[in-house]
Formats: sequence, C-alpha cells, structure tokens
Amino acid sequence: MRNTLAEIRQHLKDHPWLVSMIFHTAALLVMGLWVFPDWMDRQGQVITASFTDLGDQESTFSLMPIASVEMPDMGELDFEDEPVETSTTSEMTEVDLPELMPSLEGLQASSVELLRPTPETRLASIRKMMTEVGGSETTERTESTVEQIGAADGIESATQSVENAIRGELKQGDTLVVWLLDASISLQLNRDRMARRIREFYEEIGALSRPDTSDGIDRHRLFSSVVAFGRGINEVSRPSLVGVNAIDAMTRVPVDTSGVENTMSAVDNVLNHYRYKTKRKERLMIVLLTDESGDDVEKLEYTIANCREAKAVVHVLGPTAVMGMQKGLQRWKSDQRGGAEYFLTVDRGPESAVPQRIFLPYWHEADVPLKLVKMQSVTALPWYGSAYRERVLSGFGPYSLTRLALQTGGTYTLYDDGVSDQYDVEKLRRYMPRYRSEGEVRVSVQDSLLRSFVVQSADLTMREKEQFAAPRTLFMGKRSPINPMQFTTMYLTPSAFRSQFGRLVKRERSKSEDALKSLDTLLSESKTHNWRALLEGEKSERWRAAFSLARGRSLAAMARYHEYIAACDSAGEHIQTDTNMLIFMPSYHMNTSPGVALAEQARQVLNECVSQHRDTPWAELANWELQKEFGIEIQARSVPKPTPRIGVPRMPMTRSGGGSGMSVPSL
Repeated sequence: MRNTLAEIRQHLKDHPWLVSMIFHTAALLVMGLWVFPDWMDRQGQVITASFTDLGDQESTFSLMPIASVEMPDMGELDFEDEPVETSTTSEMTEVDLPELMPSLEGLQASSVELLRPTPETRLASIRKMMTEVGGSETTERTESTVEQIGAADGIESATQSVENAIRGELKQGDTLVVWLLDASISLQLNRDRMARRIREFYEEIGALSRPDTSDGIDRHRLFSSVVAFGRGINEVSRPSLVGVNAIDAMTRVPVDTSGVENTMSAVDNVLNHYRYKTKRKERLMIVLLTDESGDDVEKLEYTIANCREAKAVVHVLGPTAVMGMQKGLQRWKSDQRGGAEYFLTVDRGPESAVPQRIFLPYWHEADVPLKLVKMQSVTALPWYGSAYRERVLSGFGPYSLTRLALQTGGTYTLYDDGVSDQYDVEKLRRYMPRYRSEGEVRVSVQDSLLRSFVVQSADLTMREKEQFAAPRTLFMGKRSPINPMQFTTMYLTPSAFRSQFGRLVKRERSKSEDALKSLDTLLSESKTHNWRALLEGEKSERWRAAFSLARGRSLAAMARYHEYIAACDSAGEHIQTDTNMLIFMPSYHMNTSPGVALAEQARQVLNECVSQHRDTPWAELANWELQKEFGIEIQARSVPKPTPRIGVPRMPMTRSGGGSGMSVPSL
C-alpha cells in the first residue's frame, strides 16, 4: 500500500498538470450538483396569460364558431432514441374496424380555464395572438391549467394549433404525425383546403421534401402518414419523411359512402398498427379531422386508455356540437338540379356527457312527423332549422371528441364556416360543460333534484319524441302517405272534408291526452315544486339555465295541450256547410282554467330564463316558446274547387326513391 502511494506521489510530481485537471473537474462537478436537484424538482415551466390589456375591445361569439381549445398535456413520454421504419408494404389498407372492449370509467379529467379571444379572425392575427398568450409551441406534455380559445375563419386557420403542437413535438424527438381524416363527401373541400395550408407549414419547417441529414441533437425528423376512415380505415399514405407525399394523399382520400363514422375505432386501429404491429417508436401524434361526433362514442373511455398506454396525443379539428342534441343538420350541395343546397341529418352532438336539453318542438311550425324529415331545402328553412331548432349550436365541441383530446393532452379546434356572430363568448364561458366521464357525471346528477329533472326531461322527450311531436294544426286536402309534406289532393269537397276531419281530430286529441299525462307525471314526480329554492342552491350556470328552460317549456307544452284538446272538442261548431279547411291558430285568448294557470307559470319561468341567461342559446330557446301565444283560435275556410287548365300536363307523382330521383349521399 505504501509503495502504491509513493508511486502516485511520484507520478503527480512528474506530471503536475494532472493535479490541475483533477481539481477543476471536481469543482465543475460540485457546481453542477448545486443546480441538478432544483431541476429535478420541477415539472416544467408553466406560462399563463391574461387579457388585462384588451381595454374595451368588443368580444363576439359565433353561433357556428371556429375556435382552438388548448387541452392539458399528459406528461413527458419516454421513447427510445431510434425510430423503427415501417415495412414497404402496409398491412393497414382497407380493413374493417373490430368491436372493442366496453367503456372504462373513472379516468380523471383535467382542469381547464378559458381565455378571452380577440376579435381578429384572420390567420396572421391568430398566429400573433397565440404568440402573445404563450401558446405558440408546446414542448412538454405536462398537465395544463389553461384552455386557450382563438377564433378563426376556416380550416386553414384552424390548423394553427396543430402546427404549434408539431413544432413542440419536434423539439423533443422524432415525431410521427398521423393525419386521420373523415372520408365523408361533406369534408372533401375542407380536406383540400387543409392540404394547401399544411403545405405552407411543412415548407416553413423544412419538412416538405426529405431533410438533409444532421448529427445535431436539435435536428429531429418528422414522419407523416395519412389514414382515411368511415366504416373502415384505409392507409392512403404510409409514414414518410417527404411531407409532400402526405399532402398529396390528403387531396385523394377515397370517399366513404356508408354514412358511418367509426371514429374511436379508427383511433384504436391507428394505435395498434403504428405503435404495436409495426413497432414505431417516434413520438406519436394523431390529427383527427371530422365534421361529425361519430357512431361509436360508447368506446370513448377505452380509446382514451389506449392512447395513454401508447403514449399518443390526439388533436381534433371538429365541428361545433348541436345544442343539447345528437342529431343536427349538415349543409350539402347537390351536383344535380342546378347545384341546389339541402340540409341532411347527421350526428353532431351533444356537447355534454348527459342530455341536458328538453326535446320538444315549437308549435304552429311543423305538421310533419319527425321520423319522416330526412332532407330539406336550405331555402325552405330559417337559419335555426325546423321546429326542433337543429341548427342552434352550443358553442362547444361534441363531448366525446373534446374529452378524447382533453384526456390525451391534445387540442380541440372548432371550425364552422359562414355564420354570423350570435352569442357573447364571455357569457358562454360560464356555461362550459364538465368533461368528466359519463359515469361520474351521472353519479353527480343523482345527488341533485334540479339536475335529475333536467336529465329526466331530456331522456323522456328524446325517447318518446313521436309522442311529443306537435299535433296537427292544418286540416285540409289529402297528404301523401309516403311524404306528408306533399299533398296528393289540395281540394276536398265539404262532405269529404267532414268525414276525414272527424277521424283526424279524434286521433290528434288522443295523442295530445297521452302527451299531457306524461308531462304531468314528469313534473309531479320530480319534486321540483319549490323550484326557486332549487335554483338558488345550484352553483352551475349551465344547470340553472337548463333547468329553467326544461321546466318552462314543460309547463308551456302542458298549457298548449289543454287548449288543443278543448279546441278539438269545439271544432265541429265551426264547420259550416261549405267548410273544407280548418286552421288552429295561436291566440292570446284561452278557453281552459288549467291552461291559463300553466301558461302563467310557464311565462314566469321562461322570462326569468331569458333575463338571467341573456345572449345564450338557452335564452334564445326560451324566447322562441314565448313568441307564440298559448291559446288556440279556430279559423274555418272554404277553398274553391280549382279550375282545370287546358293543355297543361299533370305532374306525375312518384314514390320516394323511384324514377330518376336525385341521389342523396350519406354524410
């Protein structure tokens, strides 16, 4: 031992520079350790932003807004350093989506907070705004406490949040972006628009063509793949470093004509193919473009769990949900009949985990059973849709798509085109739904009489929507048994009219009695008679508004049913010898004591809903109910027999779908 120490001393004496090297190395190590523990204790820097310097700028909110919602991240991912290339032959092309496990409950939601949007809507303004609020690039997938909303004016601007997310992913490692595109024909134009914008973005970051090789640690590679989905999935472009391949694939997505969007299953299959089957190890980012909520939302919780296990983030470019409804109307332009535009029924909601909007029609607007309304001309409907207000939007994305993005650390971007501003975003901020699991939300509902009534009224009226359809108010002619919106005969002789009217009014009266009984049972069993105390005890503005609307419209419908039944009983007194038309018109004069009392209660609740929730969809829906008087006035008319026109051929009537009718797509 002594000899060894002596040899070391002699060696140091002969090489004095070693002493200096050891001393400075030790000093550097000590200084490094001073900083290291502090770095280990941090979860990353969180930048929050406020808009205190906005002054008196006016904030507006579009009924069909375009907004970007920044969702919380899920923590830093631990990927291996080297990516694994896929095989040259893809095994993903043209596969059907399998049935997956049932929903999982209990996944913890993240807290969110809204930021005030600027009134600027152009793409350049959005980039400036996102930079100012600190939302330019996300570098860590830590849980966020801020939800950013930025207005935009089209799909090109809506991609801003995705572009920022890609930049953030590339700062941390090689990244695979899977562009998962809804293959519906209704999205063809937006797919082309997105491709043009993404080309510009790829050119900005140098990902349009194969990048030069670099040994620098800051140079990470971006792989891009395009997958189309509908009933099944189709890999249009496999992962490539050449961004132009993905851009070209976006413009040639094969159209899926099934009308089915298995959105959750598509995400699951993307995860299985890229993460497990081909064992790709880059940071995995899915960009989902769709204009519907999807047909397999029951798999939501399972898909969220899969994304977490695969360490994948989902960014959604999606629609604004219909207010409190699953079905909405989608604008479609035909390539026949001079390019006429129509509204087709699509799945586009709801915005909340459980139904919160009572599903009652507005009277004196629709005589047609809901189940027979499949397609309507745009020119024949006002901006809000039919008697069910299917075009009134919520201001938020569909619950399932928003929760998918929220729970995986992604973003949800709302995009809807061509609609003027309607509501104030500052007010709607207070009405934001909770994005907890459906099971958690239903448990919380059970503890509240107010919330229970809201959900029960929505469930009942949706389940029995045909029972609660508005009764017939126009009695004339004969309607087509195939399409009641068309008359096979406009004129009836007075005797034929009396015979037909007797049968029709008896049927409508019986249906109204059943509907009245169901609503009376709903209100009496809900134990919400002390409704003012319930409202005072409810802290959520959203639930308060939903309760006022549900209770007010229930009372209004009951008042109308009482008056309608009385009108049916007295209608015969108005029929003269030449009468061949009867119209039940709204009137301020009421004929029943129960109707008067119920109408007074309805006005009180609905007026408070309008005043307390002004400039919101709830106030608009309540005001529509108040616009029509609750009483009924019977007007009898005599329609003369039309004079035949000589030389004018009679238009033949065909059955639905027969002849050379127009081809209607499944969106």
